[in-house]
Amino acid sequence: MVLDIFLLFVYLFTPSHDFHTSWMNMTYNEDKKEFAGSWRTDTEHLEGVLTAFSEKDILLESSTIEEHIPLINSYIKKKSFLKFNGKNQFLEVSIIEVNFSETIVHFEPLKCKRKLKSIEMENNMLIDKFPNQQNMLQINYKGKMYSMLLSASKNYDKVSINE
Repeated sequence: MVLDIFLLFVYLFTPSHDFHTSWMNMTYNEDKKEFAGSWRTDTEHLEGVLTAFSEKDILLESSTIEEHIPLINSYIKKKSFLKFNGKNQFLEVSIIEVNFSETIVHFEPLKCKRKLKSIEMENNMLIDKFPNQQNMLQINYKGKMYSMLLSASKNYDKVSINE
């Protein structure tokens, strides 16, 4: 009986995997007047949301990742938006690196020739399947860092750039 109570106690208070994160980084290249961007996320979680999104079993592997780029582009466009100075920016996949635990999506460069005054983002990626998902956006612009932490309860944010 004591052992049963102990096992129940351990089961109830063992941490579960209920915290999910992804990280998007946008770094400005002053010489080229453009942002280089990437998105890091858990491979298994991305496979799960892409499977639900496409209604087909999706397995992300290095040897087959190229065939999934159109699907990943569609998913990103449907689940997020990014604006510089109120103007829409389209995150287009350039290259994807995948291993058993992490997927890194590299985006085509985003031109930004005018002085950046604000960045807006709405990000619902992965949240449908993982309600505790946290999506971080880090912006590196002219030596300063700005960030947003987006989730199911706060999926939109706007940052003003102060130079």
